[in-house]
Amino acid sequence: MSIVRNRLTAAILVLVIFGFTVRAFAYPAEVSDISGKKYFPAVLEAIGRAEQSINVAMFTVESSVARENSKPNQLIGALIEAKKRGAEVEVVLDQNVDFVGTVLSWETKIKSTRAYKRLKDAGIKVYYDEPARYTHAKCVIIDKQIVILGSTNWTESAFDNSIETDVLVNSPGLAEEMLSYLKTIKLDEAVDAYLDSTGPAVTLEREFLENPALGPRLVKEQDQRAFDVYLYLLWTYSKENRGSLQKEGTGSILTLFYDTLAQHLGIYDGWTDTDYRRQIIKVLRKLEKKYKLIKFEPRYAKEATITLLEEAPRPIGSPGVPSPAETVPAYFNLPNDYFDFGWNRKLSLRAKFCLLINLANTEISDTKPFWSRSVANLARQFGGVGEDVIHKGMQELRREKLIEVSYDELGGKPYDKRSPKRYKLLPFYDPRERALALAEIEGKYGTQAYRTARALAEVVFEENNPAVVEDIIAKCAEYGEKEVR
Repeated sequence: MSIVRNRLTAAILVLVIFGFTVRAFAYPAEVSDISGKKYFPAVLEAIGRAEQSINVAMFTVESSVARENSKPNQLIGALIEAKKRGAEVEVVLDQNVDFVGTVLSWETKIKSTRAYKRLKDAGIKVYYDEPARYTHAKCVIIDKQIVILGSTNWTESAFDNSIETDVLVNSPGLAEEMLSYLKTIKLDEAVDAYLDSTGPAVTLEREFLENPALGPRLVKEQDQRAFDVYLYLLWTYSKENRGSLQKEGTGSILTLFYDTLAQHLGIYDGWTDTDYRRQIIKVLRKLEKKYKLIKFEPRYAKEATITLLEEAPRPIGSPGVPSPAETVPAYFNLPNDYFDFGWNRKLSLRAKFCLLINLANTEISDTKPFWSRSVANLARQFGGVGEDVIHKGMQELRREKLIEVSYDELGGKPYDKRSPKRYKLLPFYDPRERALALAEIEGKYGTQAYRTARALAEVVFEENNPAVVEDIIAKCAEYGEKEVR
């Protein structure tokens, strides 16, 4: 193996620690120092030479979206190539459990999710450990003979900036012992269900959010009706029942039913068909002429024909839309619950845009279900929308209990040294059921107590949480409103 190394060919004592004390065994071995910048090329070469098997246990694997050819991505790619050559590849990743601030609770933080998805999509056996225990190992075992271990995670920072110590050990005896130990890691069988829990969804292109001429322009011009109609058209196209769809070279064609769109927009009841058709046609003309997102063909006394233009972002499955690159997800999912539960009519335009930002960033987050970015960076990334749009949109989502927001502790640090806010996307719920639950509380305790409790809950963004509102009513009754306030 062409690796620059210090070679010790002797019987040596190798003590491996995975967070626990284990017995020490002496094995005949050939040991190479691959610390620091020697680690990456050594591991890449070793994986490239694998013939039969590769077993990996890794605390953190970073799959960069921005840098397709990053060193972690190269190692992931090498594992995939080894699988294609016929080697058995198995990877175990760690998921953390974090203690949450002043609230006495624990939260699972699933990291390395992009690497997990890429490996899984390639047919590799990849798993997460159980959340209650750390898999702090950084270990690679190749062909039941080569053992690579040390302190290096598969991250760009570890490869290029950190001081790390690692060794490559050629020892079948050690490899056998390590493989037996790795088999003791308990796996979380529910991870896939958690990561895929969004249900049916329309898949959108990130470009719609990031291109200043597309979604951001609709937000800046406060054109909510056009925003809503365009998302509706994408949703209609993405539905499983595509009986009314056709394909041709200019784009993706669908038949638009005015009555259905009017109901979706909330302009059906109390409107004449002439009135709501006039409103819809006006918006469709704007999407065609001003924003150049569709081609609109009205037909006298018939439903309209809509073409989603090829030069505009369209859902996966549209003719001419390539599949996303393996390491650069150009798409994200908007769950059908957004439409089915009527959030398209309940949220403001800025909140809808921020909801899409949350969905897009959660999709690429390496610490699901969390993601973090500064407001200034979000405003720049997503088409130059104002920071005020991000602030107020996120606040509205928080009040509606669609996201949670946590903050870095100051701890004596200057304000400008704080880490960005951390966001967590929450599952969609039916706001009508939430309204009924709140109305039931009002009926049970009276309007005055209910309004007081909701006003107090509003201070901590919990006025739409029935459990919190009812708890505040109980606290006011026990301690008095002044003390609770």
